[in-house]
Amino acid sequence: MRLSTYYMYQHNLDGFSRGINNHNAIYERLSAQRNVLRPSDDPAATSQAVALQEGLAKAAQYDTARQQVRAALQLEDDKLSAVGNLLTQNLSEKIVAAGNGALSDSDRQALATEIQAIRDNLRDIGNTRDSSGRYIFAGYSSAQQPFDENGQYLGHATAMTRPVSDSSEMACGHTGSKLFMSGSSDDLLAQLDKAVAALNQPVGDDSDREALRLTLDDVNRSIKNGIDNLGKIQAEVGTSLQQLDSLDLSAATQTIDLETRLQETVGADYDTLIDMIGQSKMSEFALNSSMMVFQNMQKMSIFTMVG
Repeated sequence: MRLSTYYMYQHNLDGFSRGINNHNAIYERLSAQRNVLRPSDDPAATSQAVALQEGLAKAAQYDTARQQVRAALQLEDDKLSAVGNLLTQNLSEKIVAAGNGALSDSDRQALATEIQAIRDNLRDIGNTRDSSGRYIFAGYSSAQQPFDENGQYLGHATAMTRPVSDSSEMACGHTGSKLFMSGSSDDLLAQLDKAVAALNQPVGDDSDREALRLTLDDVNRSIKNGIDNLGKIQAEVGTSLQQLDSLDLSAATQTIDLETRLQETVGADYDTLIDMIGQSKMSEFALNSSMMVFQNMQKMSIFTMVG
């Protein structure tokens, strides 16, 4: 009888200990807001959770890349507008005015000075740097100033690109060579240098006037081609910005899906948390009941005599 009573006492003690451990385990999961805390809790779920977390990390990297590409394109778009203002509002008018046969040599020299200033402003825009100090029109040679004093393009021939999703890359901008048509017959900076040189030459007779007219006509043709080229580049930038908007929307949907699957995998979803709250209350009730039984058994005189 004494062994049987001792066994009952020990059995209750073991049950009480298990109840405490079970309650603590549920409370730990509930505090962490997830059902799977360790790989040993569910190896398959843990493996799947790792894959989902890697997917979320990659999505975050693409999101950062898109933000950086967007910032680069928006800065470029701003500078393209500045180029457009110089080409359409100031430069064309001055080139046309410079061909007026009634102008004196000093008048043409004054226009040459103004055109030189516009040319220098264009070159300065071509040498724009972003907040990190990188030259935005230098392509992959972003650490090197793309245009020298003579207007020669020294940057890389290829625009810098970045992966913005699993299936697509996007250019962060355009090269200065493409912007100013460097090295071609319409090289804007070279053509403006030619106009400045011609306007600084005295005009003494009709042949000089004809030579100046032909030079200015050629320069004006290049400016018009430059405006057309600029419009195409601006359209490409606008298209890229629209594509980024579309990718952001698609990525946001994908991220929500990955996060939902991850929550379900590790038991951090709403339904599992509600179930754990229920388990916690049941465990607490069972633990309190077990404690009451154990305490009552301790008060019984027969257990006081044991041991």
